[in-house]
Amino acid sequence: MNTITLMVAILTLWLVMGLGFLSKYAALRKKGVTPLDAWTSYEGIFFVVSVLVPLLALIYRTVSS
Repeated sequence: MNTITLMVAILTLWLVMGLGFLSKYAALRKKGVTPLDAWTSYEGIFFVVSVLVPLLALIYRTVSS
């Protein structure tokens, strides 16, 4: 997979996960729940993972080449 395709895939993943998390965060905020509960929900965890894993993969790919 070339670099441009990889970046488009990563940015699309971040967009989808970010919108999902934002939706969950807004719903929980209306209920009066703490922000920590939003970050520890499935959507929050998947968003954090969707940010960290591609960054680690890009770092690994850069270092190993």
